[in-house]
Amino acid sequence: MDLTVSRPIKILALVGVVAAVAGVAMLMLKPKPTATAPVVITKAPATAATIPAAPRRTAATAAQAKAAAPTHRAPIHKIVHAAKLPIVGKNGLPRMIDQALESHRIVVVAVFDAQSATDAISFKEAKVGAADAGVGFVGINLLDSPLAAALTSALPGGGLLPAPGVLIYRRPGILVERLDGFTDKDVVAQAAAASVTAPPLTGA
Repeated sequence: MDLTVSRPIKILALVGVVAAVAGVAMLMLKPKPTATAPVVITKAPATAATIPAAPRRTAATAAQAKAAAPTHRAPIHKIVHAAKLPIVGKNGLPRMIDQALESHRIVVVAVFDAQSATDAISFKEAKVGAADAGVGFVGINLLDSPLAAALTSALPGGGLLPAPGVLIYRRPGILVERLDGFTDKDVVAQAAAASVTAPPLTGA
């Protein structure tokens, strides 16, 4: 048996080997697929055509908006004036003397002119004398017209108030002593002590 390979068969085999090597080379040189880059979608800025138009403001809508909006009003401060206390008390005397008689049976009232230096000394003497006698004390300034008028009208028999001077009242409002002019503290204290049993003055 002849095992010799003919020349055409050798050439065919060589061509097959070359083709196989070429195919392997092409596979090796073929580029591998790369990862696909992420796609970024950007939103185009809104244009005048895409922005919805604001509703037209009419007088009716403006009134509705004003009614719906909360209102902030400044607090209202009311000024309440207290009623003035009456000048005259229940016994016809100035109220301050009336109140003093509620806590003291005897009250010394010093009548003075606040602009007079002599009256200022008399006022202090009367105050000390009332304290020494343990009785009430009230000062009436003659420049205080309402008080002075009320006390003048309460004088029995009429007349004018002493300036300076001292009036001594006993509860419930009886004038029992009147001292005109300057009076020192000792005389005031003695007169106040005697006023507990002194008769009422009927004239002034």
